[in-house]
Amino acid sequence: MARPLLIHHAANRGHRTPPGSLQGLRTCLQAGARAVEVDITPLADGAFALLHDAQLEEATDGEGQTVLCTADQIRGLHYVWQGVVTGEVVGLLAQAVSLVSEVPHLQELQLDLKPHAPLSDAVLTRLLQVIAPVKGRVRVSCVADWAVRRLRVLDSELALGFDPLLYLDVETGEEHDAETPPFRVGAYGYRDDHPLSSRRWGTAADYLAARAEALIAQAPPGVVWYIRATLLARSLDDGYDWIAALHAQGNQVDAWTLDAGGPGHVSLARRLVEAGVDRITTNDAPRLATALGDKVVF
Repeated sequence: MARPLLIHHAANRGHRTPPGSLQGLRTCLQAGARAVEVDITPLADGAFALLHDAQLEEATDGEGQTVLCTADQIRGLHYVWQGVVTGEVVGLLAQAVSLVSEVPHLQELQLDLKPHAPLSDAVLTRLLQVIAPVKGRVRVSCVADWAVRRLRVLDSELALGFDPLLYLDVETGEEHDAETPPFRVGAYGYRDDHPLSSRRWGTAADYLAARAEALIAQAPPGVVWYIRATLLARSLDDGYDWIAALHAQGNQVDAWTLDAGGPGHVSLARRLVEAGVDRITTNDAPRLATALGDKVVF
């Protein structure tokens, strides 16, 4: 069994730079990282910002909706990190592509595309144009299954990823965004708006198998599935193995987000490695790799 690959979440390598920033990406590349993830959000002029949030004030010194900005406006903003306005200018995807093109050792740049604006064919086509110089080392992931399916149609060779977060999740102990699905906790204790969760009609394993069957049909085959690590573990406890089911369909599985300093994260990572997980997303790959020994690569 191949050792799982650690993914540098938000171009993070130990919380030393603003998440998702160009400086964070540089730090990861200079350290020899094999795989790095950054979030991208479409802008009004066809560019893409290295930002996670729909509102600028969540992570920058700007205000308003991210998707209404142009690239020139984004270049005038700075990341806010740990409550402080930094000197790091908000980056653009085109700049990240330029950095990656100069570093052949990077195996994969994962671009997590945020659906803060309608992901039309025009937006997706523009994305393909921007990443063209390094497309062979890029994977585009998204919670919007419809966008993932359209990308497969627009470019059958592009590596893709799907996160079923909007359809199935677990309680995290944090306040749930009232505007983001799933809106309810179903009869089996999972966040799920599907009718199957409205009442108990069988075992939890039966329910999860039925939900997996429906969700697998929504995503193209041969992609990486990005699943919250605690959802994978909760499902195993309930008798359903997402990793085995997705492997049987020719997909890979990434567990997110596990850090060596997180409560119970190392033991959970070990459990998922034993279960055959292909990737683990983390904010500090070197530290988690040290904790897991020779079980992973980064």
